[in-house]
Amino acid sequence: MAKSILQERQRALLQQEKQLAIDLASCLENFEGGEPYEKTLRQVTASLDDLFLLVIVGEFNAGKSACINALLHDEVLEEGVIPTTHQVTILRHGEERSQHMLAQDILEMEYPAEFLRDISIVDTPGVNAILQEHQRLTEEFVPRSDLILFVTSTDRPFTQSEKTFMERIRAWGKKVIIILNKIDLLRSPEELQKITTFISHNCQQLLGFQAEIFPVSALQAQQARQAVGHQAVELWERSRFGRLEEYLFETLDARERVRLKLLSPLGVMQRLLDQTRGSVEERARLLTEDARTVTNIENQLSFYREDMERNFKHRLTEIANIVLEMRQRGDYFFDDTIRLRRILDLVQGDRIRREFEREVLGDSAARIEHAVQEMIDWMVEQEHHFWQNVMEYIDRRREVSLRRDDNMIGAVSRQFDYNRRLLLQSVSHTVTGVIQTYDQEAESTQLAEDMRNTVAQAVITGAGGIGLGALIVAFMGTLAADVTGIIAGIGLLLVGYGIIPLRRKQAKKTFDEKMQELQQRLTSAMSEQFRKELQNSLNRIEDAIAPYTRFVRSEQQKTTEIQARISQLNNTITTIKNEIEKG
Repeated sequence: MAKSILQERQRALLQQEKQLAIDLASCLENFEGGEPYEKTLRQVTASLDDLFLLVIVGEFNAGKSACINALLHDEVLEEGVIPTTHQVTILRHGEERSQHMLAQDILEMEYPAEFLRDISIVDTPGVNAILQEHQRLTEEFVPRSDLILFVTSTDRPFTQSEKTFMERIRAWGKKVIIILNKIDLLRSPEELQKITTFISHNCQQLLGFQAEIFPVSALQAQQARQAVGHQAVELWERSRFGRLEEYLFETLDARERVRLKLLSPLGVMQRLLDQTRGSVEERARLLTEDARTVTNIENQLSFYREDMERNFKHRLTEIANIVLEMRQRGDYFFDDTIRLRRILDLVQGDRIRREFEREVLGDSAARIEHAVQEMIDWMVEQEHHFWQNVMEYIDRRREVSLRRDDNMIGAVSRQFDYNRRLLLQSVSHTVTGVIQTYDQEAESTQLAEDMRNTVAQAVITGAGGIGLGALIVAFMGTLAADVTGIIAGIGLLLVGYGIIPLRRKQAKKTFDEKMQELQQRLTSAMSEQFRKELQNSLNRIEDAIAPYTRFVRSEQQKTTEIQARISQLNNTITTIKNEIEKG
């Protein structure tokens, strides 16, 4: 930018914009999906120190090159009825006419036109050029412009491709001036009025801005330069080119050019922020759904734990009832056996013991073992069922995500989308792999072994490799020995009416204590093993979804931080715009 026309306040605004561009670049660096914007941002930042950039756009054969030649008062650019501009051409001031390539698709020309000391002109390929590469060059150069001259023609005014391209220009926040070329083709002022009204109406209705329209004839303007006398004056007046030159070189004075120069990059940065905000908001929405997925699974885990604990208590009650039945049978046995009339039987310990084992213990050990095995099978089945539920839920989530994400190309970063899909797929594969390799019989056998070892430690020591039922039988065997020992001891004492009730009471008390001890040990041992296995089950599922959970929570935190930075940058843009508009 020409430093001489910058006041101190404007220089300060320029430095604020440069710092704003640095902050925006930093924000985009931390956001996957912001990479395509970095080149545009660098170009716009660099253009702050360049001359005022006047970019000419429009369809091929609308007369862009002819208009530029008319402004230069010379045939500098090639003209034709077929697309002649296949590259971006930058016209700058030079003492002599020359040209050289700045890049593969950018040609720089120097020409000794006085107004080029303050303004650089950019000629672009047609927006409806056959080669898409040409249109890409034009669209990439638009963000760098400070003012856009949109050239259309009376023979094809405001076509669909022009409307589409105009929408893209306006999205960058650029000031647009419309040049309606080839008015020499019209037969009456009424036709011209009709076309200008048509363009103005469409700009207002479809694009939302009041268009400044300059009807001109670049052909007549060039002819006027070559004619002399009255003919030259008449051609110049008919071309209406003088009004356009007055706007560009007088109305668009140094002060106005500085204002547009300062506003132009803010429009671009606002556009980049808006696009980034849209991507971030869409990402936040996806992450909200992902977080809901994680929360749902976590809730299912919580419900799973509660259901398992509630059902486990019910199954413990079944075992307690078996022990209670033994206690009831024991009471009846002692009341019926320890009597004076059976004094001869009481002294026969082995006989009493067999009766005790048959009538009191009975098949209790087998029933307890069966109840414990049913509990084990239930635990294994419930875990397998829960894994299946998680798999079905994850698969439904993946299907919904795939259907929806396929319709969102470009809305979010491909890397972010890839990471999400990969993690969902990884969780699904992990869960599916667990289900496919889940051997319920083997799991049940292993859990039974773990339960047996836990019960062995709690109920009896030195049990070796015997089964759970044998453990309980062994415990009951010691119980039978203790109780029948008390009963048989009666035969070694003097028989009396008082000793029988005392021994019966002692036997019932010992038996009751042993039953309570058995129930307490079984309950404690199985509860300990159950809690251990349940926690292991929960841990396995949590480990399976942990990478996805970490990703979601990490990305949510990052997204929240980026949203805060976007809001801050947006406020800064608004503040600088207001300062510029104050004049």
